[in-house]
Amino acid sequence: MKYNIIFTLLAFIILGCSTDEDKENAALEIAITNFEPSYSRVKINWEITRPNGLIIEDLLIYRLSKNNDSDYEQETLIANLPSNETVFVDIDVPYKKNVTYRIKINYQDQRKKSSIIGNLTSEPQRFIRELVLFDRVPFQVLKDPNLNDIFHILDKEGTGFLKKYNSAQNKLTDTKVFKDGSLLNNKIQFVNINEIFLADTKGAIYRINANDYKTISTYNTKIVEKLNAFAVLGDLIYYIDKDIWCYYEMTTGKNVNTGGGGFSDYLEFYSSNKLFSLISYNSSSWLDIFEYSPTFLTCPACFYTSYNNSNTLIKANSTDANIFAWNTSKSKIITSINGCVFNINNFKIEKNLYELTGKRYFQFAYDNQDNLYATVQGEKVIHKFNSNYELIEEIKTKLYPFFPMVTSSGLKVVGGYEPISYWSFGYGYNFDFNIKCAIETF
Repeated sequence: MKYNIIFTLLAFIILGCSTDEDKENAALEIAITNFEPSYSRVKINWEITRPNGLIIEDLLIYRLSKNNDSDYEQETLIANLPSNETVFVDIDVPYKKNVTYRIKINYQDQRKKSSIIGNLTSEPQRFIRELVLFDRVPFQVLKDPNLNDIFHILDKEGTGFLKKYNSAQNKLTDTKVFKDGSLLNNKIQFVNINEIFLADTKGAIYRINANDYKTISTYNTKIVEKLNAFAVLGDLIYYIDKDIWCYYEMTTGKNVNTGGGGFSDYLEFYSSNKLFSLISYNSSSWLDIFEYSPTFLTCPACFYTSYNNSNTLIKANSTDANIFAWNTSKSKIITSINGCVFNINNFKIEKNLYELTGKRYFQFAYDNQDNLYATVQGEKVIHKFNSNYELIEEIKTKLYPFFPMVTSSGLKVVGGYEPISYWSFGYGYNFDFNIKCAIETF
């Protein structure tokens, strides 16, 4: 009995010393218990195991966001929290492919005679997005007239590319490569339901199958200065070269300089035998519709027989060949940074969005109900107007919005990581912005 008592006392002494030693050497621990990422916010929960005698001096949340491994981005401190906090919600999540969060604790361990300063970092928590990226602002984003979720994007970067974007899949499904992106200063145009025509300034005109992006034909027009604008009307490609109307017969390869003077910064097939023309030359603004008759004299393709136009020069900067969109019925067009809405029958300005909102715009897009989406320059917001051009909604964005894209599942936008400042038309080369972009989905 005596020996049992002695053994028990020794056990208590040993165990007591062991427990005290464990407490003295116990480590600070942090465990992430929940990580909930979404488009607009990220929520993080954690648990901290803190021994007595250890003081937490800082509880910090760091965030790192990047699109590629080569991106030079530094980790950013986004929150300094009370030491007993166990949850954080980020409501300003960067729109990047990879967003990483870490919790860092700075502490002072006072369990020993000399205090020890240390830190502890949690395991990183990553939010991965699938993004469609561009190295610079696209020159044009054109919705396919037959397929509601397909967009054709003209990218002048490097050799130049035509890229097909499927909004339902949120990815690029086809790419066509050209030789010199700096020459691609004419907007792409849809012809014959499923064909895309694209011209460069040296006179090469590409006829491309919109379904598979294979080249159907390449037409080499004769150019004296540069091809400034073009449009397809039946078998003829009309184009402006050195302010002269010219045309090219696709079936024969015949090239004709009509000698007729003409200005146009943008041409487009309008209907039947009519071409729509927009002029923004040297701050001048002008709109025309030209009508051609196949029985006109002996030179059926040389001159228009009748036309209606804006009669007098419109106020400067009311039109812009880089900024325009048709409404659903093609009875109205909106153009310029001021958002000038023209009635195509009389070319009168019906609305000026700048006068309504005081904002300058970059691009526009109509939906099937003729609601209008307008991207505001220098702000992370898209204005939505109803068919009467009343502002009915301000849509907040993560990126600076450039090209609105109306899809079957809602609105998307090509946006930039920096703002754009664009004030007037300058042929091609002035509409070139070295800003990285992504397609933002809401």
